[in-house]
Amino acid sequence: MLTKDEAFSFLEQHQPMPKDDELKESEINKYEEVRKYFLDNPDEKCIPLFLNSFGGKDGLGVYQMVEDVILMYDSEIVLPHILKTLDSTYEGVKYWGIQISSNFPSECLFNPLVNLLKLKDEDIKSATIIAMAQLALNNIKKEEVINILEKECKRISDEDIKEFAEEVLLDIQNSTL
Repeated sequence: MLTKDEAFSFLEQHQPMPKDDELKESEINKYEEVRKYFLDNPDEKCIPLFLNSFGGKDGLGVYQMVEDVILMYDSEIVLPHILKTLDSTYEGVKYWGIQISSNFPSECLFNPLVNLLKLKDEDIKSATIIAMAQLALNNIKKEEVINILEKECKRISDEDIKEFAEEVLLDIQNSTL
C-alpha cells in the first residue's frame, strides 16, 4: 500500500515523466497507483505535481485519467497551476494543461490560449481550439473567441484541423448560452 510520502516522492521525481516512447510500463503503473492514491486521499498539493508530470501526450492511456484528480478541486485552486503549465517548455505538460483547462473555463485563460493558437503542433492547436470554445460556450469573451477562431480558420493549412476548427466555430455560433 502506497503512503502519502511515497506518492508525493514519486511525482516530485517525475517532473515530467519520460516521453511516451521512453516510458516503461513499470513507471506508468506506479503513476497510476499514485493517481488512484490521490483520488482516495485528496491533497491539493498534488495538483501542480500532476500538472507538471506529463512527459508526452498519451502516457499509455493513463494521462487522460489524471483529470479525475484535478476535477476534485475548485477553479480558484487549480487555475493558477494551469496557467503555469500553459507556459511550460514541455510539450506534454502544455498539451495536458490545455486539455484540463477546458474543465475550468475562466477569463484568465483567454490570453494564454490565444497565444497557444500560434503554435504549429496540431494536437496543441486542436486542444486550444476546444479550450477556447469552452470559454465561449460559458459566455466568456464569446465574441472575441469567435473573431479569433474565424481568423485562425483562414490561417490553418492542415485540412483536418481547419475542418475541425470550422465545426467548433459553427457550434459556438449556434449555441444559445
